[in-house]
Amino acid sequence: MTNATLLTLAGHDYRAAFRNRVLAALLLTLLFVTTVSVLVAAFGYQAQLDEYERYKAAAAAAGIDTVAPLPLRALQLLRPVVEYLEIIGAVIAIALGYLSVARERGNRTLRLLRTRPVSAGELAFGPALGAVALITTLVVVTATIGVVSIGIWGHDWIDGEQAIKVVLWCIASIAYMGVFYCLGAALTARSRVLANGLVAALVVWLVVVLIIPQIGDTMDPDNQVPGGLFSALNLDKPHETRILANFGTYERVRNGIEELSLAKHYERFAFAILDVKDKYRGMSIGQLTTETRSDIIWMLAYVVVLAGALRMTVGSPAAQSGGDDE
Repeated sequence: MTNATLLTLAGHDYRAAFRNRVLAALLLTLLFVTTVSVLVAAFGYQAQLDEYERYKAAAAAAGIDTVAPLPLRALQLLRPVVEYLEIIGAVIAIALGYLSVARERGNRTLRLLRTRPVSAGELAFGPALGAVALITTLVVVTATIGVVSIGIWGHDWIDGEQAIKVVLWCIASIAYMGVFYCLGAALTARSRVLANGLVAALVVWLVVVLIIPQIGDTMDPDNQVPGGLFSALNLDKPHETRILANFGTYERVRNGIEELSLAKHYERFAFAILDVKDKYRGMSIGQLTTETRSDIIWMLAYVVVLAGALRMTVGSPAAQSGGDDE
């Protein structure tokens, strides 16, 4: 592969994506809902901070020296952004993959490209690089809006360690959406009817992002009662562990179902790195990556598998000739 060819193909797809009205509407919708969600969360966060400061002042006036810290973290305000990227972001990535293949077939450019010294890998990964660049732009803009909103309206600017956490979350988000781009492009390239590939990709999205995680959550007994079943029963952690030990097979089945979902691995990693889950708070970045190493490995595995599928479908002569014949 030559860098010049890859960059040319990537630049072409990057610019073409911005000219597509449907995709532009999806991108603007995602930016709008994420911005509104962070703003609402930031205003609520500031109200809680003000209330906490008043409580501290009252405690100090009453002669109380020790006050429990506020159980809130600035980065946890990004939780709705994670959830929107998890659902809407995946649909946008699938649309990117579909439009990339559909555009080449509609313009009849594959035959022209095959007359040039362009390899199959360049045909597959050149447009993919452009899509990843667009996804990166979207994720970075979204994260920047979230962080600035937390700082301005939540009055809590993040520090250096939190900034690194945001960067790690952005990388995971780009990889997550990149997998769905590969899925959309690969299934569309394999389909002689373009719409069939898009429908197949959306069915996979429905199963992986919505159905499987919901099954896993429904099977979790701790999710059946607000605040947790074991908390409602006033059971401490040792008692909870002993009870769950009697349901080992059930837990293995439930966890096995959740392990199949890329969305669940992305969500687990994001919630851990952004201080959403209480059990991860206070951990260093090294400890967080160690605790979530299984999720990281699963996400990397999905990237490798789907990138390979993209190379075999979009870059294969059969896929190219099939597209030209339509």
